[in-house]
Amino acid sequence: MTERAVPHVRKFLGTRLRLLRKQRGLSQERLGSRAGLSGKFIGEVERGEKSISIDSLYHVSVALEVPLRDLTDVRTGSKQSAPSEDAERILALVSGRQRAADLRRAYEVLRAMLGRRA
Repeated sequence: MTERAVPHVRKFLGTRLRLLRKQRGLSQERLGSRAGLSGKFIGEVERGEKSISIDSLYHVSVALEVPLRDLTDVRTGSKQSAPSEDAERILALVSGRQRAADLRRAYEVLRAMLGRRA
């Protein structure tokens, strides 16, 4: 194999990185600054365009305050599997600064729409 990284691993890692960054309310620039990297590079990694060294990945995990394994566990069926794009958007929306009453209301709407008990 001539590629340096397996494409599905790069895509998974980028998606996972984006989700964790958004959950923490960080911009690509802010995360890059915290990790000693450029925001542009963070964006390229999130889009699966660039590979990231283990050293840089460690700095990102420290900046995100997550164990390195939370970024890198790509096993099929893993509980760490990357969420769908729609799920990622919903998580980003509610992980911002929202009032508790608004979150409860959104939860009730989703629960009613999906017809599930929680």
